[in-house]
Amino acid sequence: MGCHEVMDKGTEKEERGSITMTLKEIASMAGVSVATVSYVLNNTAQVSEETRKRVEKIIKETGYRSNILAKSLRTNESFLIGVIVEDITVWHTAHIIDGINEIAEARGYNTILNNLRLLSKIESQFEHISNFQKDIDKAVDVLIGMQVDGIIYVGMHDRKISHVLHDIKKPVVYCYCYTDGEGSSVRYSNEKTVYQMTQMLISNGHKEFGVINGLKGSEPAALRFKGFQRALDEAGIELKPENIVCGNWKYREGKEAAGKLLNKKNFPTAIVAMNDDMAVGVYDAARELGLKIPDDISVTGFDNGDIVQYVTPRITTVERPLQEMGYRSMELLLESIHGTSVGDVNITLPCALIEGESVKNRNESAVYE
Repeated sequence: MGCHEVMDKGTEKEERGSITMTLKEIASMAGVSVATVSYVLNNTAQVSEETRKRVEKIIKETGYRSNILAKSLRTNESFLIGVIVEDITVWHTAHIIDGINEIAEARGYNTILNNLRLLSKIESQFEHISNFQKDIDKAVDVLIGMQVDGIIYVGMHDRKISHVLHDIKKPVVYCYCYTDGEGSSVRYSNEKTVYQMTQMLISNGHKEFGVINGLKGSEPAALRFKGFQRALDEAGIELKPENIVCGNWKYREGKEAAGKLLNKKNFPTAIVAMNDDMAVGVYDAARELGLKIPDDISVTGFDNGDIVQYVTPRITTVERPLQEMGYRSMELLLESIHGTSVGDVNITLPCALIEGESVKNRNESAVYE
């Protein structure tokens, strides 16, 4: 029997070994309507817990598997989402993918991942991504050939990119990066987050600051420093030029930068490191100089990465909403696929302050903002 004959009868036949099941038969066994079985399978409507469990039990016992091909013929969708990641080894990427997959699973979609492996190819020279446009085009061609309904592009560094996914007649969402009018995007707040972190330090009585910034030319580094400087300006606190150093996002260079800040008579009371790797570098530089955290020097980081669990006292840092970025990216893409979006949407999500034990209260009534 052909697919169209199956569709005309309002049934969707499935194979379980040599046994063919239909939605109608599943519904009959469960004592519910075909629509209810469909709701349970696709999680598209409210169904009582008792009914859901009964239907799911029969589905499990019969070995029913949804026929994606039949479903795609009926809805004109493949229920496949392409996910292109610049590099899966960059630690935040896995959390974003997990968020994408969670929403995809809940909405009855599957994802196809294509890893560009760009980290080792361009290192920190993100402006050179155009040199690998052929790799990106190939990944897109593969996904389009698999009839994906849309594509999510996940960056390995938060920045503006241009003409990376071009001439694609499918919905596109950019995550952990953004474009100028080429599609929706989901990012996290850099400037506001460090602004709030610096306000917290000021409210704890700190007036002498040092800062270890990220890579020169990095957009997140520039935005974070802007937020840091804005908080100081509003509080009337002067930042000495010699207290601005660069750690290039790395532990070793962060440690060397911290040594420059701390190896002098009047060193800052607080060092704002623009990521956790550099903050851990401050810890080790302070220890080698016989300084204690937070008694002698307060330190903050950014990321709440795995490295923070290996140092004592716990670093006061920032957690980025990585999984939520995955959620929102998938939701935006589905809205675009189903025609319910209002055009390109650019979302910037707030980060969360993770209060550790690396900040000293230098007055009697410091209040965390």
